[in-house]
Amino acid sequence: MDARHGTPGTEVCTAKHGLGKRWLTRWVDAEGRERSRSFDKRADAEREKRTRTVDLETGTYVDPRRAAVTFDAMAEAWLMTKRAANRAPKTVAGYEEILNNVILPKWGNAKLANITHEQMQAWFVWLSTNPEARQHKRKSDPDAGLSPARVVQVHNIVSQIFDYAIRARYISVNPAHGITLPRKPKSKDVVLTHEQIARLAEETAAAAVRHRSDSRVSPAPLGTLVRFLAYSGLRWSEAVALRVGDVDTRRRRVLVSKAITQVRGQGRIEGDTKTHQRRSAPILTAALNTELAELVRGRDAAEYLFPGPDGGPMAVGYLRVRFDKATAKLGLDGVTPHTLRHSAGSLALAAGASVVTVQKLLGHLNATTTMNVYSHQLPDDFDNLAAAMEQAISPSA
Repeated sequence: MDARHGTPGTEVCTAKHGLGKRWLTRWVDAEGRERSRSFDKRADAEREKRTRTVDLETGTYVDPRRAAVTFDAMAEAWLMTKRAANRAPKTVAGYEEILNNVILPKWGNAKLANITHEQMQAWFVWLSTNPEARQHKRKSDPDAGLSPARVVQVHNIVSQIFDYAIRARYISVNPAHGITLPRKPKSKDVVLTHEQIARLAEETAAAAVRHRSDSRVSPAPLGTLVRFLAYSGLRWSEAVALRVGDVDTRRRRVLVSKAITQVRGQGRIEGDTKTHQRRSAPILTAALNTELAELVRGRDAAEYLFPGPDGGPMAVGYLRVRFDKATAKLGLDGVTPHTLRHSAGSLALAAGASVVTVQKLLGHLNATTTMNVYSHQLPDDFDNLAAAMEQAISPSA
């Protein structure tokens, strides 16, 4: 039956003039439009017919002309969906940086239909092992490719773009699925003790650096800031977005509703927190609560709680130059401001807090995230379990 007089997806093969591409396959696509393709051999035409029939019946049909779209066009369409979904400016900027510097130089002009799984796998091996994949050579290992973490980031973006292309019916298979990626090395998380936090706060506050002569305000006391990060569990972006009015020392709570991030080319951007949720964070020690009460006394509620020299939110570099001097002096290798947040969660667990309590403290979206990060620090409690089992079996024992 001729496709034009049949149901959508019906196909026929006909002899055409007896020369050249004389076998014609016709079909009606999922949108009701007639499509056709010519072949030299009847067997090829029949094979095309079977393929189109299966694709239409299974919902995997892709218009060949749509599959000719280039990767960069699809990447831009995908990126637009992220912008429309109100992804954090820093997140979108990160996508753009990886696309422009790593992905598009290789795949930008390639047609989606021509990109194969084998090509993808070979490229990811190249990224992992070839120093030419890096913009800047690593001093400690000039022959290294991209770090495993970076390769995983690249793969996540590439795979998401192909998945978007499948949903939009540009291709039917994601060539980035099933790629073998390098394993991220397991790093041992550093957890500070209460004594180390106290000494780090003191040394950070006392670190000798040259002060700016054009400071508009007195910067926040860095010792207080270090203790606050260690005993509140806030992210750096959340802490520097706090206003004086967010602190309630009577209830020993801090309202966390905003975050400030540094975005390349855009400066400091204030927006929602990482999880897009407001929360009330506790001030865990009475001593810190007293410090914060002194810090907010007599100040306008709209002022930043921890201002930098310009009166705006403190830049992380202002803290790091002093913080790094302090960690070097104390021999605290691998300690960064983020270590303070991680220590807050670890110390809370050590003090007997539940996983759900630590989840709320740190502002994790769910307890699964908390378990993934801190499960190794939870006591196994097998001895108590064994005793309870014995008691259940032999109550009189």
